[in-house]
Amino acid sequence: MSAPNPIVGLGGRTDHIATVPQLDPARLQLSPEEGSVLALVGRVERIDSVLSRSSLGEARTIAVLLSLRAKGAIVPARVVQRAPPAAPVVDAAMAEEVDLEPEQKRDIIEMERSLDGMDHHAVLGVARGASPQEVKQAYYNASRRFHPDRYFGKNLGSFRARLERIFKRLTDAHNALSRQEPPRAPAAPPAPAARAPATPPPGAPSARTPSGTFAATQPPATSGARPPSGAFAAVPPPAAAPADDPESEARRAERQARLARHPYMARSHKLTELIARGKAATARGDFERAYQDFNHVLGLDPKNREVAQLLVEARRKHDLHRAQTEVERGQELEMRGDFAGAQAAYRLAVSLNADNPEAAFQAARVGRELTQDPQEVLKLAQRAVELKPGRADYQLLLAQLLLVAGQKKQAKHHFEEVVRLDPDNADARAGLKKLRWTFT
Repeated sequence: MSAPNPIVGLGGRTDHIATVPQLDPARLQLSPEEGSVLALVGRVERIDSVLSRSSLGEARTIAVLLSLRAKGAIVPARVVQRAPPAAPVVDAAMAEEVDLEPEQKRDIIEMERSLDGMDHHAVLGVARGASPQEVKQAYYNASRRFHPDRYFGKNLGSFRARLERIFKRLTDAHNALSRQEPPRAPAAPPAPAARAPATPPPGAPSARTPSGTFAATQPPATSGARPPSGAFAAVPPPAAAPADDPESEARRAERQARLARHPYMARSHKLTELIARGKAATARGDFERAYQDFNHVLGLDPKNREVAQLLVEARRKHDLHRAQTEVERGQELEMRGDFAGAQAAYRLAVSLNADNPEAAFQAARVGRELTQDPQEVLKLAQRAVELKPGRADYQLLLAQLLLVAGQKKQAKHHFEEVVRLDPDNADARAGLKKLRWTFT
C-alpha cells in the first residue's frame, strides 16, 4: 500500500519512480533543475529518497518531478522483490499509465528493443532481394501499427518517443531498400556502321536497279578532280525528328519519370510535402499534426534550421493548447467529484504552461482542499496573482493561504486588494476584521 499523504501524479512517498528506458534528455530540452532531479532518480528510486537528497527543497522537487512526469521522462514504477540477494525487477514501462492496451504496450516495447539488432530487411520483415512492391507493402503494414498518427489525441507518455523512434527506423529502412534497383540486363553491342559502297572499278558491271535496268556510273566532275584513292562516299546525316514527333514526346516523358524516381528528387519532394502539410496544420490549430510532420522532416534532414525552429514553435503552441485543455478537463472532473483527478489535470497544465494563471489558481485551490503541501500550494497561488493581479478570487485565495501560514501583514495587503476589486466581498471583509486588532 502507498504511504499516507500521497503526492497526486506521483504516488505515495514510499513508492518508486523510474527513468524511462533509452531516454534522450536532449530531445526533451530539460532545464538544469530537471536534469539534476532526473540524475537523483537514476534507473529507479523511491520518491522520499529523491525528496530527501534534493537540494531544491521538497516543494520545488515535487514540482520538478511532476514536470518530468508530464514530459515523459519518468514514470511510476512497480518494484517486484524477489528472493534475496537478487536485485529488484522494475517493470516501469508496462506500469506506465497511458491510453494504450497492455498488448499495444508490449508490441511497441518489443519492437523498440529489437531495432538495434536488426538490419533494414529485418525491420520491415522482408526477405533479401524483395521487390520494390514488397518493400512498399511491408512499410505500409508496419506504419499501420507504429505510425504516431494512429494514436492521435491519446496520452502516450514515454511511448510517444518510442513510436517516433520506431517509425523513423521504418522510414530509413524503406528509403534505403527502395533505392536498391534490380540488376539490368547487359546492353547488346552496337551494330557495325554500314560502309558506303566504293566506286566500282573500271569495266565492272553497273549495279542493277530495282527495275532490272543498269544504273549508269556517275562520270567524274568536269574539273577532272577525283576522290582520293580508297575514300568512301560521304553519308548525309539523318534528318532531325520533328518537335511534335510522338516517339520523341514519349522518350521525354520517360526521362522525366525516371528523374522523378531518383532518390534525391523523391526525398526532396517528400520533404517539401511534409513541410507544407505541417505549416497548414499549424495554421488551422492542429499542433499535434504539425509537430509530427516537422519531427519527421528533421529525421530525414537533421540540419534543416527552418524546420527545427518550426518544430520548436509547434511544440510550444501544442503545450499552450494542451494546458488549456487540461484546465477544462480538470473542471469537468471536479464536477464529477473526482478532485484527485482534477488536481492532476491542473498540475499537468501548470507544467505544460507555467504562464497560465487559471491553471496555477485551480491547482492551488484544489491542493488546499486536498491538504497538500502548504508551501507548494502557496507558491501556486502567488504565481496566479503575479500573472493576473486584477482577479479578486486569485487575491482572496492567496490572502487566505498567507493568513494560515502566519504571514499576517502580507495577508492583510491582499485582503485589502480584494476589497478594492470587489467592495462587497464578504470573505475579504471577514478576513480584515480578524486582522483588525493586530495592526491597531
